[in-house]
Amino acid sequence: MIRFTASVPVLRVADVERCMTWYREILGFSVDPSPDVAPHEFCILRRDDAELMLRCTRTPTARTPASHDWDVYLRLEGGELTALLDHARARTPLVRGPEVMPAGQVEFELEDPEGHRICVAEVLADVTGFPHSVD
Repeated sequence: MIRFTASVPVLRVADVERCMTWYREILGFSVDPSPDVAPHEFCILRRDDAELMLRCTRTPTARTPASHDWDVYLRLEGGELTALLDHARARTPLVRGPEVMPAGQVEFELEDPEGHRICVAEVLADVTGFPHSVD
């Protein structure tokens, strides 16, 4: 029987090095660029069981995402959303949240250097202090 094991988002970017650095510094992904030296054409980003890919494009797309218009949704577990949130917001602006969504998860959104919207979410046992979504 065929079994799919992963679905990996591929983000088209004009500057692979700038983006892979952002994902490493902001979200803690390890980077595996190709070729090994810049200019990179491609990069695999990995953290825990999550994987993303960056592919160089010569014709970047103008992006103007709206709230909840994600390119990537990262679901966490382990109760560490607040630590990642604090780390991220000290280094880059949040574009939404954090807020408790109607289904109970806490979400926040970031944009990478090329405007891809990244939503980070986790169901937390204690949501005290987080505002509730008005959507």
